[in-house]
Amino acid sequence: MDLQQALSELNLVKDKSNLESFFQKYLGKKWLLNEEFSKIKDASIEEKKVLWAKLSEIKNKLSEEYSQKEAEISIMEINEQLKKDIVDISVNPKKYEWWHFNLLAKTRRDLEKIASNMWFIIDYGHEVVTKYENFASVNIPLSHPATEMHDTIYLQEQSPDWENFVFRTHNSAHQVQDIQKYWVPLKLVSPGRCYRFDDMDATHDVMFQYIEWIYIDKNVSIAHFKNYISTLLSAIIWRTVETRIRPCHFPFVEPGFEIDARYEIIDPKTWETSKSKRIELLWAGMIHPNVLKEWWVDPEQRSGFAFGIGISRLAAIRYGIKDIRYFTNGDLRFIKSF
Repeated sequence: MDLQQALSELNLVKDKSNLESFFQKYLGKKWLLNEEFSKIKDASIEEKKVLWAKLSEIKNKLSEEYSQKEAEISIMEINEQLKKDIVDISVNPKKYEWWHFNLLAKTRRDLEKIASNMWFIIDYGHEVVTKYENFASVNIPLSHPATEMHDTIYLQEQSPDWENFVFRTHNSAHQVQDIQKYWVPLKLVSPGRCYRFDDMDATHDVMFQYIEWIYIDKNVSIAHFKNYISTLLSAIIWRTVETRIRPCHFPFVEPGFEIDARYEIIDPKTWETSKSKRIELLWAGMIHPNVLKEWWVDPEQRSGFAFGIGISRLAAIRYGIKDIRYFTNGDLRFIKSF
């Protein structure tokens, strides 16, 4: 085998494709040196020593030159790529920006902090629940219109009772497990995402952040609820809030009512204050005796109140935002405004 000829061929290699061909020809499994090494067995002992030393020297030399050539081609390809990717080193590097919470996450965390300070347990529950947990456990009959496909989002997966799982439409869906876990007396807050098959507009969305509160103990009354809700709304909206209770029907509370709220508006130019219009802010009521029975709580011995608030609506009031879709549309101009 002619070493100089092999080195001359290696010198003409200019890319990785030809380099691979050279490797397979001289140094691969079917290399030419194999043929030379196979001839050694037929030589005499003295000739074997000479041939073995000579072929080993050729192999080491070729391997060394091959490695150098491989490194040269790699550097050449990198330089070619750098010529195509023009980098202006005079441009100032991008500065890191301080992170911050999404407004919904910040509002939720503030609510959780208030709840913790008021000695409420925080439990997030599960977003996928059974029909029993979502409806029957809170006194909503399975024949209720809310169970239909046009209100509730069903999944293909089924529960052990051969009923399709659903995305929870409210955070009460897992409270029967919470009662079993913590038992009464109980002060519990359930924040998280809920899902409803709804038309999207400035005040509605298919997925929305929600938080529900329940308080069960002896002799709990509407007066306790009024005290809690006034404290909560003033703390979260950062303004004095005036509330009004209106009777309303909900299957899981008796009596049930809705809370309308007015709050102070400050003119940023004149700093004059005025009152906003009354807006429906949340549902509430005393927990229905049937619900307490379903939770294995004696309604003769215990009572409680429950209420739910849309975190998106609270955040919109808090930051003066008129369209809740801004929270989830991913527009960086909106996100960086706060």
